[in-house]
Amino acid sequence: MTTSNAGAAAAEAPQDSTRRVAARAALAGGVGTFIEHYEYGLYGFIAGIVIGPLFFPSEDPAVGLLASFAALAVGYVARPFGGIVLGAASDRYGRRPVLVFTLLLIGVATAAIGLLPTYAAIGIWAPILLVLMRLIQGFGAGAELAGAITIINESAVRKRKAALSAVAMAAVGLGGISANLLTTLLGSTISPEAFLEWGWRIPFVLGAVLTVVGLMLRRTMHESPEFERVKAERAAGLIPPAKLNPFVAMGRAVKASPRNWISAFLLPSGFNVTGFIVAAYSISYVVGVRQLPLNQALQMSLIAISVGLVALLLFGLLGDRIGTKRVMYISIVGGVLFAFPYVAILAFGDIGMIALGSVVMYIFGWSAGAAAHTVVMPALFKTEYRASGLFSARELQGAVVAGPSALIAAALVVASGGQPWLVGAYIVAGHLVSLIGMLVGRPFLGATELESTPSLRGWNPRD
Repeated sequence: MTTSNAGAAAAEAPQDSTRRVAARAALAGGVGTFIEHYEYGLYGFIAGIVIGPLFFPSEDPAVGLLASFAALAVGYVARPFGGIVLGAASDRYGRRPVLVFTLLLIGVATAAIGLLPTYAAIGIWAPILLVLMRLIQGFGAGAELAGAITIINESAVRKRKAALSAVAMAAVGLGGISANLLTTLLGSTISPEAFLEWGWRIPFVLGAVLTVVGLMLRRTMHESPEFERVKAERAAGLIPPAKLNPFVAMGRAVKASPRNWISAFLLPSGFNVTGFIVAAYSISYVVGVRQLPLNQALQMSLIAISVGLVALLLFGLLGDRIGTKRVMYISIVGGVLFAFPYVAILAFGDIGMIALGSVVMYIFGWSAGAAAHTVVMPALFKTEYRASGLFSARELQGAVVAGPSALIAAALVVASGGQPWLVGAYIVAGHLVSLIGMLVGRPFLGATELESTPSLRGWNPRD
């Protein structure tokens, strides 16, 4: 090989390596997110159908429904603790080892739910154990999606940062689709009695198989190049070491820019509320209030999630062309505009119109914002304390806003005598909160980074 050819090969090698690292991070990082939302989607689909009667029996079906969605919200109580503790660990020890640990926690707890005895078998211990498993899942999930977003974002090539980062959120949709498909398949092939007795357990136990596959894939994942740079700078004494106390680590991230931490807390509100209402609560409303067939309701949700997943990937590509800031505003405007038409269709439309309304609401209310925030939110924090800031803000938001959204929607409908109009107002409020988050945030971005990263177009330099 000539000297010039060797020099050319050496120049190209780092770029090829970066592409491989980015691809492996996107694949392995998305696996745990898939499993997390496979479980959350699964629980949401069957909460009002199985979990209520089997674990929270009551003479009033509405009470059992509220209790089952309360158990869904309980998982979000543990998520902030997981986010704070494991976020500090991610900033101290690395993104990769924390993601392996979170995957193990979520997978084991998911499988365990499928093996739990019911209230009829062990009484009050049944809901207690269910809540315990939800807490374990929540602790692990507190670092799973945020961790996947972080490592994929930090590993992505700059010109494809939005498209690659959107993979983490695409895994959310894939998890929901898989849960829906399995539930629909079981519901259509076995009797309702068999589904209630044992069929519902199969998708949960399958979580153990998915966990093993995920752990094998995450063995191929490299540490993010940005974190490796931080490790080298720490070793050279250029930046201070990571904080061992997780609450001190979170405090450091908040202190660095309080307005950015607040922005990260507020930003996901709109698409989180929309996602849980369209993908989870709407099934219970259509079946419980509108008295439409369960299989049709599940198919409706499957269509919305499937189309929304494709839209999310397209919004990721769009973010690399026009900037994720603009894509985020598309989500906010779309969520506000379509909220009340969507709930009107829920209240009065047939199943075909409900499916169409769900698709439109999911595309603009969830897909666009979910894609954009995977780039916007990491930019709010510097690499050395990014996980502590991002995980804590995102998961505290989940506990206060996202987790209880299906429960709040159910309560609003009960308070309105079965009418969903307050749910429309709730969706609008969520997106207005996201708007405030966008206006508050001031990402840490230098002129060089902005120039070389198309998805960050529209922000002003901070460094």
